[in-house]
Amino acid sequence: MQTLHKNIGPVSLSTVSLRPMAMAMAMTLVLAFALALGGCGNAGKSAPEACSLCGTLNDVRGSLSTKTGSQAQMTGWVVAAFEHDSGIARVAEIDDAGIYTLSHLRTEQAQTLALFTPDYILQAVLSIPGSVDKTIKQFVNFQKGQIPRLINNGSIITFENLNSLNVLGYTSSAQAGDGIPDGVAKFTASSLQLSGNDAAGATAQVKGPKPQALLAPVASPLDRNGIPNNLSPDIDGDGLINWLDPDDNGNGVLDIFDSDQNSDLVNDLTPAGQHTDQWFSAGVESIAVGFQLKPKDDGSGNQTTMTFTTKIRNDVAPIAVQVRGAPALFNASTVAAKDSTGNVVTQAWDRKLNDDGSGQRVYSRTVTLANAGVPRAFQVVFVQLVFGKADAPYYIEFPWTFPPVKAAAITAQYDANTHQVQLVGNPFGTVQDFVWSIAVFDGSGVNIWTSKSIPGSTRQFAVQANVLDPAQKYKFSVVAQSLDKVPGHPAYSINSPKYDMK
Repeated sequence: MQTLHKNIGPVSLSTVSLRPMAMAMAMTLVLAFALALGGCGNAGKSAPEACSLCGTLNDVRGSLSTKTGSQAQMTGWVVAAFEHDSGIARVAEIDDAGIYTLSHLRTEQAQTLALFTPDYILQAVLSIPGSVDKTIKQFVNFQKGQIPRLINNGSIITFENLNSLNVLGYTSSAQAGDGIPDGVAKFTASSLQLSGNDAAGATAQVKGPKPQALLAPVASPLDRNGIPNNLSPDIDGDGLINWLDPDDNGNGVLDIFDSDQNSDLVNDLTPAGQHTDQWFSAGVESIAVGFQLKPKDDGSGNQTTMTFTTKIRNDVAPIAVQVRGAPALFNASTVAAKDSTGNVVTQAWDRKLNDDGSGQRVYSRTVTLANAGVPRAFQVVFVQLVFGKADAPYYIEFPWTFPPVKAAAITAQYDANTHQVQLVGNPFGTVQDFVWSIAVFDGSGVNIWTSKSIPGSTRQFAVQANVLDPAQKYKFSVVAQSLDKVPGHPAYSINSPKYDMK
């Protein structure tokens, strides 16, 4: 959960003592409470149906072009604004005139911008020259409804000018000296392909930069600007905000395999450790996006699914909960549903999530991807809360970014003499920080035993001997998973086929 705190203007936060910061945080809380009592919001549009999302809501209009001035080439691309304190996003598509509108933006909140291809793959982040050499700034307050033109310059976007913008002093490292933040250089070089056709006829203009020397990883509960990690929008200061950064603390371990991804010295899997990207301070408590690769029951190949789950906060009343994401990934996806007679049928997914009926305000949906589709590195999906009216909706959005992971099928072997099960294959390439487990099924297909979680570095584990009756027939399978960040919801699950135990 990213706790709200007050931004303190265009001076470097690293020069400010914690005592004034604490006072600013207290003032923010008082202001938020006053706004709630006053009916959410003052000037502009207000959101009385979503008081944890209160604030001054304004539509912000802008334009974007390539470095050469072309606006038509950016048609169908996507701009998103992310709040400094919460990571909550507003998302807009760019029209054929290069125009976009970020609707119902909380303009009292500092924001940064990012650019995505039409298939929602991160392409560029905002870069404003810093006052210190080899640094950049990324967060601004929009003071008017019209903001300066954005220019797409490869892996960064820049403002044509800074008129009407208040630039925060929060800095990020750009050691190459060219305005490209370290995090973009690090990941684009190894995993993120910025050239080639992505979707809708749009073509990326340039290739990503070569990797540069990076700062050492964060190993303390304070970020590089001296802010506590659970309050920081960019813990390692590498210019990729946490919600877009697959390695928040810069230690070389992807967040989905790192038990302390924000280096706050608290295990992420405990309630006290819920300060990671998937926990939010307003609107929703958490979002979880899980990708699963599993062999089809008929042996005809693999099936891939994605499960979306979010828990809505009690003070929020959206008219719908849904998902925004890559057309190439979602357009032909399907869900299971019941027809009027109660039979299970397959139908096209309408991007909606459904109340799971638990009474806990949890919305979820498991979606089968067409042609065993697989999400790409730095592809982003947004869980949307829909407000307003059915014929005039607006969206408050919560991001999830897929890391540079290539999921691969796995198999398993069983030794009847030792009852040892062996995991065969590398589900996540060279990454060995995953966990795996074994499931045993009786002749009716009922799961009668599941092992504990086994580290990926251990490739054999014995089935408990007293589970098996020599007179009966059994099957087994294994599943490899990334670590849970929301309990029970790993980001990746790779299943083996079921095998006879003989």
